[in-house]
Amino acid sequence: MPKRQGDFLHFINVKKVKTDTESNNRNKNHRGLSKSKESNFKYVEQPVIEEKPSCSSKEEIDNLVLPDCWNEKQALMFTEQYKWLEIKEGKLGCKDCSTVRHLGSKAEKHVHVSKEWIAYLVTPNGSNKTTRQASLRKKIREHDVSKAHGKIQELLKESVNGSISNLVHKQNNKNIDATVKVFNTVYSLVKHNRPLSDIEGAVELQEENGEVNCLNTRYSATRIAEHIAKEMKMKIFKNIIEENAKICIIIDEASTVSKKSTLVIYIQCTVQSAPAPVMLFVALKELVSTTAECIFNTLLSTLNDCGFTNEYLKANLIAFCSDGANIMLGRKSGVATKLLENFPEIIIWNCLNHRLQLSLDDSISEIKQVNHFKIFLDKIYSIYHQSNKSQNKLLETVPKDLEIEIVKIGRVMGPRWAACSLQAATAVWRAYPVLYMHFSHSYSGLAKRLANINFLQDLALMIDILEEFSLLSTALQSRSTNIQKAQKLIKRTIRALENLKIGTGKHESQIEGLIKSDKFKDIPFNKSNEFNALPRNMLLENIIQHMNLRLLCDRNHDESIFNYFDVLEPSTWPYEEITSPWIAGEKKLFHLCEILKYEIDLNDFREFVSNNIKSNNVSIPTSIQKAKKIVSTIAVNSAEAERGFNLMNIICTRVRNSLTIDHISDLMTINLLGKELADWDATPFVKSWSNCNHRLATDTRVRQKSKAFCENRLAIWNLE
Repeated sequence: MPKRQGDFLHFINVKKVKTDTESNNRNKNHRGLSKSKESNFKYVEQPVIEEKPSCSSKEEIDNLVLPDCWNEKQALMFTEQYKWLEIKEGKLGCKDCSTVRHLGSKAEKHVHVSKEWIAYLVTPNGSNKTTRQASLRKKIREHDVSKAHGKIQELLKESVNGSISNLVHKQNNKNIDATVKVFNTVYSLVKHNRPLSDIEGAVELQEENGEVNCLNTRYSATRIAEHIAKEMKMKIFKNIIEENAKICIIIDEASTVSKKSTLVIYIQCTVQSAPAPVMLFVALKELVSTTAECIFNTLLSTLNDCGFTNEYLKANLIAFCSDGANIMLGRKSGVATKLLENFPEIIIWNCLNHRLQLSLDDSISEIKQVNHFKIFLDKIYSIYHQSNKSQNKLLETVPKDLEIEIVKIGRVMGPRWAACSLQAATAVWRAYPVLYMHFSHSYSGLAKRLANINFLQDLALMIDILEEFSLLSTALQSRSTNIQKAQKLIKRTIRALENLKIGTGKHESQIEGLIKSDKFKDIPFNKSNEFNALPRNMLLENIIQHMNLRLLCDRNHDESIFNYFDVLEPSTWPYEEITSPWIAGEKKLFHLCEILKYEIDLNDFREFVSNNIKSNNVSIPTSIQKAKKIVSTIAVNSAEAERGFNLMNIICTRVRNSLTIDHISDLMTINLLGKELADWDATPFVKSWSNCNHRLATDTRVRQKSKAFCENRLAIWNLE
């Protein structure tokens, strides 16, 4: 009979059946088996009985399920001959190996404790009874004389003065302490964005200082980094899910150095322990294609892998934020549209920083004179960034303090945020006289443009406008900026531009003084009609108009959302219309609860309204505080995703472009979510690493690293 078939028959107890008399006798005396013939003995599967000091070896054998090829006499003989042998559920095991489990400091290469003997999984092989008995005898003998079992016996002899548990605990502590040092080394390399191959040099130094471990290769370091990142995510996201926190998803798409399309995923969530919403990196995923369907499926599967099920997302996902690309926010088949189909009533938000740049680009595209201004500055950029000869020739005659400014000259009003354009325009402003002197010798056309006072006025106007945009862009990128604060900042910038339209800006007011100064005395300024000035009022009016269109009411539902959010902001209330209770406010409150997927206590709201009518400085009820925190969870921009791509570019350089996307994601997880090295405790991660049956640092079952020495160099040290 085949082995598997025999085991199956044994499992369902298809054996020789006793007579009714034998069964009755066993029920009367359950401590022992009846003195029946060996051929009538039935092996009944019974629960494993714990060792009891009062029971003899014979009684213990009587209460056990024996291997199907043994009788009770054989079992008693082998257990008396081999004191370490135990029988559980018809299988053999070693109680000594099961107690110690690991060799610890006595571990050697190619010597390890058998997992089968530890877990009581040793069974006979063979198709007949004789062969199966011989198989068990051979296995018992081989284990008894094995080197690993002998070392276990030595450890047990050393533990005569102490308990086995203390010895095991001591050995485990030594193994864990050694592995913790390796984990700390890997963690430090990742936090400092160093290649994981550096671990070989770091571990080599530790070995010179007396620390010996086997996890000394970049392959081990990669596995350790993967494990740390996995455990971090598991713990953090598990806490968020258990707290039932509201979340907002932020995503963006970009390419790596190796030209692979990737999707970076963040979530912003509210947790009780944090006073403000927390931004968390989720993953960096490779995209098979850049279609909306692929991005949506990748996003959803990644969130599900992290524990955010579809049911959880339906109950707690309140917003989605991305840039304004059609593939993300397209009204017909974008990622946002697919999210709305699966999770209705979530807020779809276009990144305000991208909308700010688009409002500036739209305004500029409508005025031809601005395009000429942009083309001229781009020409300056091309001269100094495409020709090293021109750049070096200029820098030889430029003071040291202006060298950096000239290098900063870049493209303006292109597909980048306002701060970049401001930096380029300001660099031209500060290096203006030096640029004229250089162009007067080589580029007469550019020199004539710089000598035109209209160009200087246009440059001053654009710098004043870009400064306002840069201030707003920087404020919107702040992690503390929520959706209501962003609206206030936008309206403040619009008022500043309206004031600029009426008066003059900071740089415009300096023009007359600069022309008369010593720095500009060598420039023969003129007001030639060949170069027309920018239509100042028209440009400012266009910018203000497009900011109102794109930033304040870009989507049809934006205005209504802000009206609902204003219910929680007493500074926006029409106090002259408010009565207690405030019926109109309570209607808005009902819709706000649906948007936030959180029930605000009506009594708390009425108390909140009454207290604010009477006084300005009042305590905020708990449910109102939580609702305000949930509103802050809605991300106003995708700046965090841009920061994530910046870190990705730091990690995945051209030297390290062999890193896979999953490896980069793990390194980003540790870098963005991990604590500082001084505050990080590696012990829990090492224990979970050990539970996954990974090798610890004290394991010696590794191939020794060969070292190649140069004989010529060694010969130098042998000279006398």
